[in-house]
Amino acid sequence: MKVMAAAAAEAAAPAPKRSTSDEAAGPRSQKRARDSFCDGNAISHGDLISDLPDAILGTIFSLLPTKDGARTQAISRRWRPLWRSSPLNLDVPYHPVGDRFERLSAVSRILSDHPGPARRFDVFLVRLHRERKRYDEDAAQIDSWFHSRALDNLQELHISFALLEYTRGRPEKDKRCLLPPSVLRSASTLLLVSIGSCDFPREMAPSLNFPLLKQLKLWSVSISEDVFSRVLSSCHVLESLHLSRILEGSCLCISSPTLRIIVTLCLFEGKGKLVIKEAPHLERLLLRSPGLGVETIQVVRAPKLETVGLLSPCTLQIQINNLVFQV
Repeated sequence: MKVMAAAAAEAAAPAPKRSTSDEAAGPRSQKRARDSFCDGNAISHGDLISDLPDAILGTIFSLLPTKDGARTQAISRRWRPLWRSSPLNLDVPYHPVGDRFERLSAVSRILSDHPGPARRFDVFLVRLHRERKRYDEDAAQIDSWFHSRALDNLQELHISFALLEYTRGRPEKDKRCLLPPSVLRSASTLLLVSIGSCDFPREMAPSLNFPLLKQLKLWSVSISEDVFSRVLSSCHVLESLHLSRILEGSCLCISSPTLRIIVTLCLFEGKGKLVIKEAPHLERLLLRSPGLGVETIQVVRAPKLETVGLLSPCTLQIQINNLVFQV
């Protein structure tokens, strides 16, 4: 509850100093104060948090971890409806110990209990069963998340999938999950998207549109060149693009009238080429750890490009306009 205490201290006036009579009141007075606090009548006893308006309390609750936000309903009767009416920031980390499939049901319960709106949806390494029947059931449950009314106006989306549990020796492509098309249902309101460890569909809906998206991160994904171009062309105000470990295709072509920064990390596993065809506002091209692949980078038009790096032995060639740099 540290976040709540800090916010309350800023939003409310300092509490008056305790008098000697208050200190001498003893345990009985303290018990009455606690009882009154639990009934939501703690204002007269110097409780700063309960003195705040509902709108401010709702904002504070939305900044708490998901579990702590839900638990506020048990503290005060007045607070019970506030968690459901405050914006939802759903953050479900990965825990390697325990029932890793229980998180699916937990997310479904939260989205069922909370009417929204949701600002942030962050579920790291979603695990599905590998048996076909159970896999289909899990996939249907994930699909239902993104048809929930709570996510209608989602602003931040972070989702990644754990590899299916096969015996050793199976190639990684057989272990990756397919990204449900419904994941991008809130595309029209998204500001930031991070998608990892999955296979993109072979085709994207013609109506796909990201009018507000400013940051896009794709990591450990299998995505065809056509689908990548389709996604990128749907982003009309995109400023930041992070790409890491693209598992399909040997050439990525980037054209964007708004991009300012491109960051790559272990971009290709094999030999690959990154072509920046048209990026009139691109300022920085950051080439971090190249990984195991061999990369060729071609910049056709980026008149505002100021920073390129880091170069490595795995970067065979960089061509900027008519200048060619051999590494």
